Amino acid sequence: MTELLSKDVAPAPAERAAPWALDDLPPFPAVATQILQLVSKEDVSLGEVGTLIGADPVFAADVLQIANSALFALSFHVRTIAHAIAVLGTERVKALSLTRALGNYLSPALKVEALRRCWQHSLAGAILAERLARACGINRDLAYTAGLLRDIGRLALLVKHPQPYANVLFVTQENGFDLIATERDLFDVDHCQAGYWLTEKMQIPSELREVVARHHEDSRDAPFGLVQLVHVADLMSEALGFGVLTLAEPPSFAEVLERLPEPVRRGFAQDPEQLRAEVGSKMQFLCPASK
Repeated sequence: MTELLSKDVAPAPAERAAPWALDDLPPFPAVATQILQLVSKEDVSLGEVGTLIGADPVFAADVLQIANSALFALSFHVRTIAHAIAVLGTERVKALSLTRALGNYLSPALKVEALRRCWQHSLAGAILAERLARACGINRDLAYTAGLLRDIGRLALLVKHPQPYANVLFVTQENGFDLIATERDLFDVDHCQAGYWLTEKMQIPSELREVVARHHEDSRDAPFGLVQLVHVADLMSEALGFGVLTLAEPPSFAEVLERLPEPVRRGFAQDPEQLRAEVGSKMQFLCPASK
């Protein structure tokens, strides 16, 4: 990483100039930023989350739509955010709300197929991170949020520069270039660096910022934690066909599983085709615009 990741010399978030590629970036939905800031609070009340989401009736209706979808297959109808929180839990409702807020933010860009694949990749990685977390003994909702946010820098770049970013994807695909290097060539910042700057500015927890900055690093020699889990989820999304690019030689599902600790591999016996169908189905419920 560049000096953007230097903890010793980095200025405070408010003092650090934005990378030029993110100048005048359309603001993220206020509810998304506020939910992210709640992630680090351990004593968030039901009322605090409910009030935040319910402040926007249209957005609250979107969240209730997910809660009442076949994704959860509840035997009763959830009518209020407070009811959804009571049934699904505060952390799950926060994760669902963040998903819908980011989906709404991206909706204009999702009309372009190449850019829609970027959002599908983010969603698939979040779902897979949550699934892997069960076997790894890591908090599922934290893993989902980390997986969803890992490419927030890419999402910001494509919102600010939709056609240039679509061109980056085309050129990278056609010529077999490295996508991160191509991002740097055009924008002077890659999506990991852009995401780190954004999440620091939002003042979200450091463990999530670390995932955003390092989720492409091959850190198999490090103790297995949230960064490694999201890295595997990212690769697994490519192996299942949810990559940003159509790779000539995508990683195989078996190769990705080898990156998991042995006890986790044993606890994650899953047919890849069945898993792909499950992830695709969940994506449609979480964000219909991803289809």
